[in-house]
Amino acid sequence: MSLAAPATPAQTILSEGTNLSVDVSPIDGQIAMDLLGSIWVVPPAGGAAEKVSNGLQPAARPKWSPTGERILYQTVSVLGSRLWMLDVDLSTSSELSSGANFDQHPEWHPSGERIAFSSARGDSGFDLWEIHLDTGLSWRLSQYPGDETEPVWSADGRDLAFVRRMDDQWRLVLRRHGQADQDLVISDEPLAAPSWRPDGSLLTYLRRSDEKYSLEMVILSNPPLVRPVAANEDFFLAPVSWLDRLHFFYTADGIIKTRGFNEWRASKVPFRAEVRRPESRLGATLETEEPAAELPIVSPPNGRLVIRAARLFDGVASGYRSDVDVLLEGGRIAAVESRHDWDDATILDLGDATILPGFVDSYASLPDRNAREVGLALLTYGVTTIVADAPDSFDPAVWETEQSPGPRLLRAAPLSAVPDEDNPVPLALLTIPASGFASGDGGSALESGRQRGVPVLAESWRVGVAVGADLLLGADTLPASPLGHRYQDVRIVAGAGPVALVSGLADAGTPGLAQLLQTRQARAFEHWLAGQAEPPRRFSELPNLAGASSVVVGSKPNGLPAGLALHAELLALSAAGLSGEQVLRAAGANAADALGLDEQLGRIVPGALADLVLVSGDPEHRIADALNIVAVVRNGRFYSLIRLLEDARGTTAVE
Repeated sequence: MSLAAPATPAQTILSEGTNLSVDVSPIDGQIAMDLLGSIWVVPPAGGAAEKVSNGLQPAARPKWSPTGERILYQTVSVLGSRLWMLDVDLSTSSELSSGANFDQHPEWHPSGERIAFSSARGDSGFDLWEIHLDTGLSWRLSQYPGDETEPVWSADGRDLAFVRRMDDQWRLVLRRHGQADQDLVISDEPLAAPSWRPDGSLLTYLRRSDEKYSLEMVILSNPPLVRPVAANEDFFLAPVSWLDRLHFFYTADGIIKTRGFNEWRASKVPFRAEVRRPESRLGATLETEEPAAELPIVSPPNGRLVIRAARLFDGVASGYRSDVDVLLEGGRIAAVESRHDWDDATILDLGDATILPGFVDSYASLPDRNAREVGLALLTYGVTTIVADAPDSFDPAVWETEQSPGPRLLRAAPLSAVPDEDNPVPLALLTIPASGFASGDGGSALESGRQRGVPVLAESWRVGVAVGADLLLGADTLPASPLGHRYQDVRIVAGAGPVALVSGLADAGTPGLAQLLQTRQARAFEHWLAGQAEPPRRFSELPNLAGASSVVVGSKPNGLPAGLALHAELLALSAAGLSGEQVLRAAGANAADALGLDEQLGRIVPGALADLVLVSGDPEHRIADALNIVAVVRNGRFYSLIRLLEDARGTTAVE
């Protein structure tokens, strides 16, 4: 696929964007803009936008160098954030970040020799760091408890301002050269996107109030004075960019705006960006796609088994059903009926327990350990289906026997490793990496996957929207504005249908993670955690997903061992505002729907595969109860937790 191809019927012109960020060149007033994962340049008065970055990346927050020759930007995805430098004339980028550091909010020092940024590479949350571009040497600028983010230098390079968050309180902090830090603004609601006026007389910033952001300024008098600048707009979380002391640019309502400092109304800066419309839309199905494959049932048990418990969450109706029996036969759910006597069936009455559909991890990473131990471990966490990039040498049939049970393995493959038509390997998911891909790369693989009916997951929503992916990794990067609006880039290029968001939320700040690491299952497999640090901090603020329509559990980004990682995601989704029912659907019905397997997984209905999780407690009202597992049913076979743990201990001893 070549995004630089001449205009064709598949091309479309965009004049709006969702969550745009802009920066004005200090040399000629050209405007750098991020749109659909690429960096674009717009003339000072608006007009045709020229894409200056090569290929597709999750590029965001462009910043012109003081000489106007280079653009600093960050690539953001759930898997991390990196800093990059773009040579505008050559359209080539080089990475400034190294290792697995989560670096964000890049800002030039006026000298052009170094940049400041925020990073979680230290041991005290997000701190401010600086890097010298010629030598590559970096050093820390702050080390407060909590998070320090969004550094901005004054025009003379002597003073630094930044946002500090600690104990659910936000501060706009000023560090005068050679002086102690001063709190300019203290707020119980988020502050973001500070920016210096070129004469150093004031700072603008965004403040959230009642779920809306407004633009304010703090005049650096003694004492400092806070004054409103603009309100009642859908402000994007990006700093104001000053052309001079009397004119500034910002983004809101899907467009670029400019305003005079002494004016009350802003003017629109129009742009036209030509992009290729994807051949499929988010949530849509191509007419050429093959129907979803019927998942095989391997060696199902003989006879009929009835599972009985106090509560049933079937993944279809809202809330629990009571006094219901689930009949299993031939590896499938044969009936779900009111409790009664059964002929020729074994009844297992679990008493005051809850029956759930088996958990589906739609994007996971398999540990490189003994296959039998891995299978047993995953079942102890209730994971009955897992989607992962397993090596071709791994035989999924290993987990289909009673002697060596494990979850159902569905294969995922990166875009660069899609099998050709002469050597087809069944795929459940095709993935586009967070780094994106260069123009011309991956188009044939993408089309091949779609023609075979394989859903496409993008590790960055910016890249995913641009290519029409079916799932977007990172529920924190919901492609909507702070007010929940989707503008032309998302509506036209992606389509207006529902977006499936794969979670990838859990990190070191997830509430309940410490308790999760002390559970029975975690202790049984604590050797998996030997030498592994806790998940890194990846989010400076917990996302709010209360309005998200379709969220799917995917655990790969959090870096914990599979199984444990899924339950960390359940905790993170609950903390992000989803109800217990929504969280359970994210690991069940939603995941099955996203994979095109809605009639087979994630629901306890006649005809579905016989995968169940039996837990003690009430996970709808306390999601941590989802790990109080009593037993698991996989492929119609019943396994008590005690048996699985004992078998796992034996496997570990042998290994």
